[in-house]
Amino acid sequence: YPTFEVTAQVGGNLGDGPARLGMYKFDKMYNGAAAYTNGKYIVFYGGEKSGWQWVTGYNQWAGNGPTLSAIADAEAFIKSKQFQLGTDEVKDYPTFEVTAQVGG
Repeated sequence: YPTFEVTAQVGGNLGDGPARLGMYKFDKMYNGAAAYTNGKYIVFYGGEKSGWQWVTGYNQWAGNGPTLSAIADAEAFIKSKQFQLGTDEVKDYPTFEVTAQVGG
């Protein structure tokens, strides 16, 4: 199972954003899906009733997350929480200058 990097929080209201960033490595199979950790947070599938979780321990619960049939893996779940992965394409928009007001 390949490692992946969470590089930025780009929206949403999930707390402790900076601690959720970093390299995530495979921890173990849990309820039929690969679980990953960055050493502080674990993203895992808690089963049909709990769904995907992104918490600091396997014994914690952050509400009913999406099911495995709705979101297939940990990376997709992280992206659904409005975090950016190192593999995401980030568009580079050109800068521009506003020079004058022309009307109303």
